Amino acid sequence: MTKQLKAVTYRMTNTSPYPETTLASFNTRSKNKEVGITFSGGGTRSACCTLGQLKALHDSGLINKVKYISSVSGGAWAAIPYTFISEMQLERFWGEILPPEDITLEKIESPAPMHSLQYSITHSAVVGRLIKAGFKGYGDESFAHVLSQVFLKPFKLDSADQSFSFDNASVESACAINPQTLTPEDFVTSREDSPFLIVGATLQSPDGVNFNQSYPVEYTPLYSGIKQHFLDDDWFSADDNFGGGYIDSYGYDCIGPYKIVTQGGKTIFSVKRAPKKGLDFTNERAFSLADIMASTGAAPQEVTEFLGLKSLGFPEFNHIPIHTAEGTERLGEEYSHSDGGHSENLGIMPLLARGVKRIFVFINTKKAFMPDKKLSKPDRAASKKIDKTDLNRSVKALFVPLRNWHRLSKFSDNLVFKGGEAPLLELIELLAEKVDSKANGNPAKQALFATQKLTTIENHKFGVEADQEVEITWIYNQRSQEFENTLKDKRLKEHLKEQDQDDWDPHGLDNFPHYDTFMENSGVIKLTPLQTNLLVSHSHWVASKAIASN
Repeated sequence: MTKQLKAVTYRMTNTSPYPETTLASFNTRSKNKEVGITFSGGGTRSACCTLGQLKALHDSGLINKVKYISSVSGGAWAAIPYTFISEMQLERFWGEILPPEDITLEKIESPAPMHSLQYSITHSAVVGRLIKAGFKGYGDESFAHVLSQVFLKPFKLDSADQSFSFDNASVESACAINPQTLTPEDFVTSREDSPFLIVGATLQSPDGVNFNQSYPVEYTPLYSGIKQHFLDDDWFSADDNFGGGYIDSYGYDCIGPYKIVTQGGKTIFSVKRAPKKGLDFTNERAFSLADIMASTGAAPQEVTEFLGLKSLGFPEFNHIPIHTAEGTERLGEEYSHSDGGHSENLGIMPLLARGVKRIFVFINTKKAFMPDKKLSKPDRAASKKIDKTDLNRSVKALFVPLRNWHRLSKFSDNLVFKGGEAPLLELIELLAEKVDSKANGNPAKQALFATQKLTTIENHKFGVEADQEVEITWIYNQRSQEFENTLKDKRLKEHLKEQDQDDWDPHGLDNFPHYDTFMENSGVIKLTPLQTNLLVSHSHWVASKAIASN
């Protein structure tokens, strides 16, 4: 029998406060905290980096000033369990993160402690599990089930019957309007001292004409949805509404609304969890941590949608628009909810939309930063220097329009910083000063990061207002000569220096630290203990250097 629920909705306009800011408990938690942190996408590579970066935030004490964490894809695979585990589980979650002066091949070839995130990453082979989940009838919950077993089960966060919420007070509010259907046992709550988590995803809505039609989704412990309202007003079908606000997270992926009431100044939708249908033999359960983890990391889903293969085990959720255009229906439908990187892969937009003034952006990229060889020539056009510099495209897209993959048009959805080429070129020059372009692989001399003061322009798609002053520290995933020179093991040190010099790669480090998002090894997203442990230690060291300098 499908469960009927009542969920609070939050209609958003340009002047609306974000729902968390109306909670006394959030304002108490975030008092004197003004920093935002973002963890980019990148599969298990980014999960490794994020783990090390989170530990550096704790070791430095900066975590005590962090108000928001915004994460995408692989970054969220680490940030989600981090946010919801208990204080007692934190030490086990970190595993063993070694400083470079203690690293030897023997130590990092050994598996990390069980029930640590490092251990989960080294045991994350998914193909066999996906096939089994498909045969068991998990349908569009197959990927969620698999990731739950890998990243959530070790921390007892894997129940498909539990939704999630911000704190005990928000759980009590949910139970109060659902006295017959919800109890506190139906929820897992975020840790009391953890920053407010935002997880990015993308609702895909190709209509047969525009295959790139998509909208940025936010999942948080309190609410989920699309802040801005969008209307698909094509001429050949009924107009579709998307977004316009949020709904309590336990009410996402539901059908309805069957009734709308106003109670105590709040708008409440009556909804139902979707029943089984087609080849999906399981009733929809709670909207769970596994669901958002699968959605934010469903990178292949964009391709399957484009090929007309639907989701193939990847998440499809019911989306109910909170706001509808006059004369159109409020019609909730099921849509593919894919990787957050299909909208914006850094996770910076939600923080800019919330007016965060101090942001640390962790760019856990799969490609090394390589500046234009003629960067220092003053007569070289800025556009040429930018085009010839191998800088993460998600960063470039915040400043200048980019050519789409088919090169027939330009992508400008993510433009958000005033000045365009000038501040982007400034960033490139700041980073270029810190790399040794003559060395193999273009390693940083120390840690690769740069700090800028920037001003926003309006971005309607993500709800960012113009003329906000923001200070951003960009921290880049890049080899470091100082880190490698400090390594205790000379064999490891020499091997890293000789990357790609021959075909001999006994340790799987020719790609370090830029492991492929998929298929680095045979397990699709699985990394070896050596690859995982070295990258976690490296990202912790780099993050520590960047934090200490700011």
